[in-house]
Parts: sequence; structure tokens; C-alpha cells
Amino acid sequence: MKPEYVNTFGLRKVSDKQGEILEITLDASYKYMENTVTVTTNGLENIATPNTEQVASMVMNRQSAISLCNLLIQTLDGEN
Repeated sequence: MKPEYVNTFGLRKVSDKQGEILEITLDASYKYMENTVTVTTNGLENIATPNTEQVASMVMNRQSAISLCNLLIQTLDGEN
């Protein structure tokens, strides 16, 4: 069953030859188990397989990524 929300995040980075980060990509997707019923010689068999669907991908330069990080920190510091 597909969830209606994102439950997985991933980061990718692109660096130059000196190792300086040029851009960061934040991927948002959801993972779920997909169920399929298959007819076999033993009858009906339910097969569950993991599936992933990407919802969004956001490419940021270094400063944008730092700004997002700071925004998350400010937001979470208000939580008790």
C-alpha cells in the first residue's frame, strides 16, 4: 500500500577536484511494500516486494544548503 507522505530522504553531493562541495541534492521519496498475487502450481501466492517512488528532488548550492540547515535548527530548537 502506497503511503501518502514522504518517508525517506537522501542526499547526494557534487564536489570539485579539490573536494569543495559545489551542489547538494535532497531527494524525497517514499518506500513501501507492493503486494502482488500470482497464480502458481500450488495455488494463489501473495508476493510482497519493496518499492520506492521519488516525490521531489531539490538541488541546492552550498549557501542554500546551509540556509536550509539553519532553518531546521531554528525550528527544532523551539521544540521541547
